[in-house]
Amino acid sequence: MIFTVGQLSITLATVLVLLLVIWHRPGWVVFTAISSAVLLDCFEMSTGGMDLGVNVYVDDAACLVLLFTGLLVLIRYRPGIPRDAMPCLFLLAVLALSFFRGLNIFGLKQAGNGVRSLFAFAVPALAIMLLRPVLRLDAGRLARLFGWAGSCFCAVALLRWAGALPMPIGLQDDLRVVVRSLNADNAIIVGQAFIAAIYILIAERRSDWWWWAGAGMFGAATLALQHRSVWVAVAAGAAWLAFRTVRLSPVRWLTLGAVAGIALGFIVIVDPTILPSVRDIVVSDVGEARGESSTWTWRVQGYTEATDRALAGKAVDILVGPPAGWSANTEGSFASIHIHSRYVETLAYYGFVGASALLIWFVVLIQRTRRRVHSPSKMKPLSRGSLALLQALLFSELVYLVPYFGGILQGAILGLLWIAATQEDFHQRGGCVAPAHVRVRFRADSAVEVSQ
Repeated sequence: MIFTVGQLSITLATVLVLLLVIWHRPGWVVFTAISSAVLLDCFEMSTGGMDLGVNVYVDDAACLVLLFTGLLVLIRYRPGIPRDAMPCLFLLAVLALSFFRGLNIFGLKQAGNGVRSLFAFAVPALAIMLLRPVLRLDAGRLARLFGWAGSCFCAVALLRWAGALPMPIGLQDDLRVVVRSLNADNAIIVGQAFIAAIYILIAERRSDWWWWAGAGMFGAATLALQHRSVWVAVAAGAAWLAFRTVRLSPVRWLTLGAVAGIALGFIVIVDPTILPSVRDIVVSDVGEARGESSTWTWRVQGYTEATDRALAGKAVDILVGPPAGWSANTEGSFASIHIHSRYVETLAYYGFVGASALLIWFVVLIQRTRRRVHSPSKMKPLSRGSLALLQALLFSELVYLVPYFGGILQGAILGLLWIAATQEDFHQRGGCVAPAHVRVRFRADSAVEVSQ
């Protein structure tokens, strides 16, 4: 009996400490939860999960912590749910409807497993949007955050290539010149770190050598990781950043091009095998994409089958999707069930209503990052550069979600992009969304510092 009382006391004390930490430091709780889940996934330490009537994985637990933290912030500061978060919230409502429909038909386990993908994608974004009163983030801080995250993933990739860490089992194949050492969700962060490093060099006019080295490292690592979808997404984001900032700093772009050319020439002189190796990597991956048995062909076949099945269902299933758990009780192909596209998967699982909510959410994010484009007289060069970074990162994310469904990391990125965009925007309006007992200080570069 004493042992049971002791266990209960320890449990209650732990819960109390967690509640206090969440109440007073919600930002750190969100950062810790996301980082822990991403790192455990990266090192394949969370593949087992727990059977609690429904399979519960680390990402699920992290999302529950994020959602609870966001609700506590909403209760404490009472800012109201942001209007921009309504499409995301509506998407989760459609998810809940699908879950309860499937619960009555397929049971808790299959229904719960059926909604996991969208839950892990939408909840981090919603939770971070609810944390707006306590977060401090501008484009410069966001760029440095991507720099740190990209450096961590680059270190993991280098250690795996060097043999110090084991290669992920799911990424091992005989098709690559260089074995993939990171999955696509991690590799896109390295590519976006490349975009962030270019932004810091161009828009912030920084000449620190480590940002030059970082841009080269992130670019080379993105190529070596050999994810074609990541290449396309990063190229789209980088091209957009160049288009939006070339008039702000043409000399910087010329300098960047000259430095890149000189560095490439030096590398070729030191190691003449570099260019043939790069060519082999590109030719190998492009050749695979053009083959009849390529992963892209496999995905497109899955898209077609999933779309045809969704359009052939009952009227209610076409509108809001079939009941959650249907995927475990269908004879469809693997590619049409585990759909590698956030857009197609949402349509197949949550119907036209869910797909419309997803697209409206993305349109809201696009409009948020464009809101001050038509008032150039009120914008400083740094503000234009900041908007260009947010747009480039968002563009790369939206392109990336065409061949991948994304997860907790991609949802968190969308939430952080919204935070950075809205905080810069309310400096121009002169408004304040923080409660009266929170001190808000504005800086010249449109950053918002919030302290309690």
